[in-house]
Amino acid sequence: MAQNMASGPGASSFAGVRAVLSVFLVAAAATTAAAGSTPSPTAAPSSSKSYTVEEACKQAASGLHDLCVATLSSSKAATASSPSGTAALAQAAIQAAQRNASETATYLSSIYDDDSLENKTAQLQQCLEDCGERYESAVEQLSDAASAVGSGAYSESEALVAAGQAEVKLCQRGCQAVQEHRNILTARNREVDQLCSIAIAITKLIRGPPE
Repeated sequence: MAQNMASGPGASSFAGVRAVLSVFLVAAAATTAAAGSTPSPTAAPSSSKSYTVEEACKQAASGLHDLCVATLSSSKAATASSPSGTAALAQAAIQAAQRNASETATYLSSIYDDDSLENKTAQLQQCLEDCGERYESAVEQLSDAASAVGSGAYSESEALVAAGQAEVKLCQRGCQAVQEHRNILTARNREVDQLCSIAIAITKLIRGPPE
């Protein structure tokens, strides 16, 4: 009787179930193996590059090469003999522009009360007053730009430096109408303007050398 049960309909059903399970297990194993062989995603390569001061100034600020090298070489964050991260160079350049703008703001404050210019014309007084306000704004924007580049907000930093540079240009333009003292701030304005140009160029270099 046991022999009849083994060869009856129940045995055939059991064999069918075993066959289905075998196929399912093989398929599952194949799926697991395929998943295990899938390569893990590769992290995006960093675009950060280290430059010496000479390399950075040559690539980004060739037109102001000498001033660029002199400015960055004097910074503790970047020396001419050892590579530094581009962001560190950009921050050093921005801070140099900020210091220079701050010195000019102090100079403007002192010259406004200078006794030698006691008989200032209304135009000269307006020139000095406007420039004082513009330089205060420029110093603030450059300070924010240095913070922005330090936190990786490079586009924002560029925009802030450009805004500070625009204030300096407006100061220069406003004083051109003062015939006797039209160049009273020209040298200072030019230097801050050039330092801002260097800072922007070095910050742009973070995204790669110019084509």
